[in-house]
Order: sequence, then structure tokens, then C-alpha cells
Amino acid sequence: MAPIHSFLSWALLTATRASSIPSSQNTTAPSFIGAPHAGPSLPPKPVFAPSTHSAHIDGGNTRTSDFAGSLGLSPRVSSTTTPATMLFWEEADAANSSYVLASLLCPTATTPIAFCLAALAADTLAPLARWTSGPNRTAISNYWHVSAGRALIPTAQGVIAEVEFIPSAQTFRIAREWDVSATLAPGSLIVTVGFDGADNLWFTTTSTPLLGVPGTNSSSIAYVPAGGDGGVVHALELADALVENGMAVNGRTAYVVTGPAGARDGANATGSFYAVQADGAGGVAVVYNETYSAGSAVKPGGLSRGSGSSVGLLGEKYVAITDNADERGGVGEGESALVCAYPLFAPNASANEASLTTYYDGETYSAMISNCYNSPFSLEGGSDVNGPQNDFSGMAPGVARIDVSEDGVCSFAWELLVRATQMTTLSTGSGLFYVYTQDEELASQGQYVWYVAAYDFTTGEEGWRARMGAGGSYHPGVSHIHLGPSGRIYEGVNGGMAWMEDS
Repeated sequence: MAPIHSFLSWALLTATRASSIPSSQNTTAPSFIGAPHAGPSLPPKPVFAPSTHSAHIDGGNTRTSDFAGSLGLSPRVSSTTTPATMLFWEEADAANSSYVLASLLCPTATTPIAFCLAALAADTLAPLARWTSGPNRTAISNYWHVSAGRALIPTAQGVIAEVEFIPSAQTFRIAREWDVSATLAPGSLIVTVGFDGADNLWFTTTSTPLLGVPGTNSSSIAYVPAGGDGGVVHALELADALVENGMAVNGRTAYVVTGPAGARDGANATGSFYAVQADGAGGVAVVYNETYSAGSAVKPGGLSRGSGSSVGLLGEKYVAITDNADERGGVGEGESALVCAYPLFAPNASANEASLTTYYDGETYSAMISNCYNSPFSLEGGSDVNGPQNDFSGMAPGVARIDVSEDGVCSFAWELLVRATQMTTLSTGSGLFYVYTQDEELASQGQYVWYVAAYDFTTGEEGWRARMGAGGSYHPGVSHIHLGPSGRIYEGVNGGMAWMEDS
């Protein structure tokens, strides 16, 4: 569819239990508010091809899971200091698996932003084994795809590795590797990777102003043909454009949104939204290239110059992004052209810097969008873990659900007047929509108590919220709330990884 105008080296480790995360503030606040949920579950989400797990749950970036999350039945909290940022639960096997693959923060003195792959014990998240990208290679993006125990990982040096965990040996091996470094422009790196349904390996590259590395203000959408080793790459070169978020893949099609850079940047700029396929003649075929309003600047609290959302698929029919329009951001969905758009949140207090949560129940297509205007995530707290970077009370509130009908009409379903962290998630198993938030009154006083809040997906009514922890040690950063087996809700936090489950 279209844009929008408005909604739019390996190490074997001893499996010992890591320490739990202490709250960094001793604050009195309720541990539970509300009542347990007794509503129905939802129909399972659509399955995309290939079936993979990604940073935003699946290849469609839906942030929707068929796992049942906590219902609020005397929920108890556990945590670990293991520095996991994402857990890649493969739903088909998760209930019987003794481990989960995860991305870990693995910075060094020379590389402050770096990730490594780990296998963690499924019950405690204790590390079992860890893989790093090796000498002279650094994984600085965790937009990975995981399938059948293998993780597809890009490095800053232009090598993409498919890494497999061997449970019987508690170690990793490189199953396949592609060197596409010759396609990278100076100052560029690989942002996202993923296979399509024909086993072509798609990836995006972009210059890196967010990392302080001078670049060429150019990006590309490229693929290695199925069975190739990286020696042959077909690419669509994009001048004056930045790839700032995740790519979606389904069947033969990859979807990528870009923001303006270089000569395209400025007041009332536009970004681009692409749907592309592998050309049978050898090349990248553009199914469509739509423009959207990128506004005039990065919004307060934002990171992206253009759309702040990864591309989100709504079933097999629609795809959605948010724009970055100056007065009021919005969301739009469509197939080969813009089908509809819907303005979001209050004028001059509307921004999105988070993946959408999307869902199709067989009749209605839905997208949930978080308002990130004036988010404190870019603030620096210095040495004070409990500093002002924890305070959400100055954010503009809002999480909105926009529905799209079969005939392409956008409509408003509900809006939560909550100040939520960047990522939300929906459980079809419990029928609940989960956000990670805080006590706003205490936050305005410099005391930070963090909660998981659960909302009825159908009505938007809050059912309950349960305390996860207090102080900056439970600040989520840019980690994602997500679900796992046994009714667990996970949230990556400054101190490691915390989770909640019913007693």
C-alpha cells in the first residue's frame, strides 16, 4: 500500500541462574489495580510466508502473538540480570523447548552499540551459550529473523550470517554466510534482513547519522538470489533516503519505508514507501512507490526523520505505516495505492516512534498506534539511574486503535489515554492488549513505578495493571514488551529482563 498522511566465535557458558533485578527506588505504590480478565480469546493471527520470528514478533511486524498472556490472576514478577533485549520464541515449539534464542547487549570499549546471539534457559533465562560475530565484525542491528533454531544476523561490515544453535552440544555454528560488503556505500550498514517465500535473501542498507558516522545519504533495497553466496546481488539504489525502521516480508514481496535525507530533507518533506519483488529477469521490481508526509523535522522525543514505524502487515490484504506530518501524524493502509488515512492524537502533540501492533480477526483489520510525542527516551541521565529520563509524565498520551474494513474504510475504534512505552503487544490467547507504563502522578514527583497494564482488545477498557518494579532499573529503554509460553509477559529493562505470570 501506501503511506499515510496521518495514521499512517562462540562461547559455552555455565547455565547458572542470574541475579534478579532490584528496584532502584523504594517507593510505596499498589502492586495490583483492577480485576482479573474473564473475557474470550481471539481468533489466531494470520501466518505469513515464510513463517519467521523477528524483532516485532513475525515477518509482518504485527507485534501480535497467539500465546496467552497473564490474565491478572495474582500475577508474580521474576527477573534476571541477563542483558537480553529480545526473545525469539518460535510459537510452534516453544511449549516443549528447553531454550529460547535471544539478542543480548554485548558492548565493548570500542563498540558501545553491539549485539550478540544467545541461547537462554526457557524457564530462568540463564545463559546456555553465546555467539558473537567474531574479530573485525560487529552486529549493531538486531532486526534479525529467526526460524527453526537459526538466526539471520547482519554485521556492520556487510556479512550476513545464518547461525544455528545445536542443543545437544550447547553451542552455535555458522550454517550459511553471505558477504555483500561490496554493495555497501561508504558509511553505510545493513539495517534489516529476511528471506522471502522463494528463499531470496532481502536486506536493506542505509547511511548511519544516528550513530554519528558520516554517510552518503543513500540507501538500498537489495536481495541475494536463492542459493547464492552474495557474489550476485540485485539492488534498488535510493538517493537522499534513510531506512530507519524494520522491513516486512510476505510471500514474494518485501515492504520498506524510508525517510528523507540530503536534498530531499527540509520543510514539508516527503518520504517513500516501497513494495518490491525479485524480478525474474534479474533485478528489483517496484510494485509500488508511494510518498507520504515526512513533515519538517524529527518530532520532540523522536529518532526517525520520516515514519517512526516499521511496516506492519494487516492480514494478507493491507499494510500500514505512520507518517510524520507536522501538525498531526497519521496512519494509512492499502494495497497498491493509498486506501485510507486517519489523523492521530491531538494537533501539534502527535508522533510515533514505535512499531504498530496489527491484527486481522477474519472480518476487521486493526492497527494500534502509540503516541511518542515528547518521549524522554533521548534524554541522558548521566550517572543517575533514577534521573529525568525515566519521567513519562511530560509525554503526550495516547494509544489509538484504527480499524479498516474489507472495502478500505478507516474508522476509529478506541483510544487509551495512557502514556505508554514505545512497543505494545496483543495476545490472541487472552484477548488482551498489553502496554508497559508507569504511575504518572508519582513520576511527576521523581518516583518511577512501572506497570504492565492490560486492556480488553474489543472495548479498549482497562482490566488491570500489575507492578513490575520501581526506579530506573526497570526503565524499558527501547526494548519491547512481548509474550512467551506459560502465560508470561516479558519486558527488557535497564537491569536486564523482567517477566510477569499468573500464580
